[in-house]
Amino acid sequence: MISVPVVPKPLRKRNNMKGLTRFQLGLTIVALAFVLDRLSKWWIMDILELPKIQMVQILPIFNLQWAENRGVSFSMFTADGDLGRWMLVGVTLLIVIGLSVWLKSAQTRLLVVALALVIGGALGNIYDRALFGYVIDFLQFHVGDWSFAIFNVADSCISVGAALLLWDSFFGPDTKKDRSEEKTSDPR
Repeated sequence: MISVPVVPKPLRKRNNMKGLTRFQLGLTIVALAFVLDRLSKWWIMDILELPKIQMVQILPIFNLQWAENRGVSFSMFTADGDLGRWMLVGVTLLIVIGLSVWLKSAQTRLLVVALALVIGGALGNIYDRALFGYVIDFLQFHVGDWSFAIFNVADSCISVGAALLLWDSFFGPDTKKDRSEEKTSDPR
């Protein structure tokens, strides 16, 4: 009998989602987050015409409320004028580029999803700021006179992505490996 050596297939970073690489999965999530944000803002502006009517009460604790955010997250650090606007666009683009480099080398699906959500949300807000000079916000939760900051779908993606990044940094596989290395190198 002649034995034929088995040549292993090259190892690729694939996840179980239809053969996508982790990076391709990330790009898909980036696109989905961006498209969902754009569709929601299109509906708010062109179908519901929220800029004209300003507010629609949906529940006693939830409104669709038109807001033009000229600052960064939750309207902090307002950037008045074109210089501030384009500086925010530029800084945000640099952050997106940095996160995209990180996404390309991400080793876990959780990290890919987290980074992709942040990138997709940031791109949605960059689009608004570049096109309109402000970010369109419209989701408002409130109780009585107290109101949480008005936000949008992109902000939600960024917040969920940031929470997943924190989760991964505290409980991800690398932290378990680091903890086990600390235990084995501890001279006690």
